[in-house]
Amino acid sequence: MTPKILSSDALKAPKHNSSDVAWKHKASQLLTAAFGAIPLSLGRKIRRWSYRSFMGQIGKDVFLGTGLDLMGTDRIFLKDNSMVLNGVRLNCRVPNSRIVLGPYATLERDICLVSFGGCIEIGEKTGIGPFVCMGGPGDITIGKNCLIASHSSLYANNHIYSDPSIPIIEQGYICKGIVIEDDCWIGSGVRILDGVTIGHGSIVGAGAVVTKSIPPYSIAVGVPAKVVSQRKQEPQVSVVS
Repeated sequence: MTPKILSSDALKAPKHNSSDVAWKHKASQLLTAAFGAIPLSLGRKIRRWSYRSFMGQIGKDVFLGTGLDLMGTDRIFLKDNSMVLNGVRLNCRVPNSRIVLGPYATLERDICLVSFGGCIEIGEKTGIGPFVCMGGPGDITIGKNCLIASHSSLYANNHIYSDPSIPIIEQGYICKGIVIEDDCWIGSGVRILDGVTIGHGSIVGAGAVVTKSIPPYSIAVGVPAKVVSQRKQEPQVSVVS
């Protein structure tokens, strides 16, 4: 991963300087306020129909729960049969941000995804558990058929702190991005830090802090996370006499 260095100003939300952007922003606020709390299937149908006017994409049979907090809505893309449950926050307020939820993927209740100029992409049939947080100016890419349990967090950036004479908040950020490949299981309360790739088919135990990349088909646990075993077995060769 090639790191990006960003100033603190690069992550500030822009002012709405075009009539089209301003209209979409106002429309999203008005429609979410009007229809965001309507319960049951009626509410979901109304939200699917009305939110299409300002979202980047709402695919076929998307499930939209109540109490959603949506910002930068034209940069949010929800593919066919994806599910966004009650209380989810999706924030793409910074230019070049994107959030993409793949087909049949699920965001459980009270998840927070905040993209500060990168892309958060969640693959097909992946399930994200309640109270998960993801954010940063770096890209976060999660593959297909993954399971990420509750209260986990993924942060695709680090603060620069090399100059003690300047407040850390003013020194900017460095970001490399995070990749979780297909068919991974991330346990409850796992922390995944910037620059990490978790290889295909891996498992990370509950409460682990992942600071370095993990090879495919690994089982990793602990703080910091270490690989303790491998899932993949060598294929057995039968000998015919």
